[in-house]
Amino acid sequence: MRGPRFKLLRTRAMLLLAQVSLKRGKELGQTKTSAILRLPDGGGLLLNYVWGKTLREGSKHVFGVLRKSDVVLCPVAALEEYVAGAKAMDITLSGHGRFLFPPWRGLPGEGVDNIPLSSGQLTTDLQFWLRRCGVFNGETAHGLRTGSSIELSLSGKGLAEVMRQACWTSKGMARYYMKEWQVLCASVAGEALPKLATALEYEKLNSMLGFCKAF
Repeated sequence: MRGPRFKLLRTRAMLLLAQVSLKRGKELGQTKTSAILRLPDGGGLLLNYVWGKTLREGSKHVFGVLRKSDVVLCPVAALEEYVAGAKAMDITLSGHGRFLFPPWRGLPGEGVDNIPLSSGQLTTDLQFWLRRCGVFNGETAHGLRTGSSIELSLSGKGLAEVMRQACWTSKGMARYYMKEWQVLCASVAGEALPKLATALEYEKLNSMLGFCKAF
């Protein structure tokens, strides 16, 4: 039963990390264990750091995640549980050149291969658990970038901050993926984007709840 347990812990850690970081599944799959540092106060982690004398000498792909008070949704807690669980199953994740999220190799000779996990595999894992829960509606791991960026915006973050975190280079690209105006304004001509819309209001409008044929 090591395989299912390992894949469950890995999938949960990756999805929570993707949700708060807005990183692509491919980027997360390429994360090296040795490139993860714990913040001095223990309040979070720094990932993809290429060791240097200062933070300014690190890779442009470096990003941090903070510990959340809600342990269930905390990416740091999920990563810690994943690494501890792998160790308890005698699965090696630490060491120079080791990938944090390796794919599982089944029988014969079950274990992990030290190669990056593909974004396609992350989507497969996500859809497996959504189907098990009976809530699958075509979601993909890539959709987390859009969903999380919308959540950031609805929580009060400006477009520039969302673009910075998602590494979007233009407002047009950001708006193409987020489509807040299209949903919250229902594409009403001349209307400005409503302020302080809640996630629940967005979900209802996006799912077209209450809409019906006019004629």
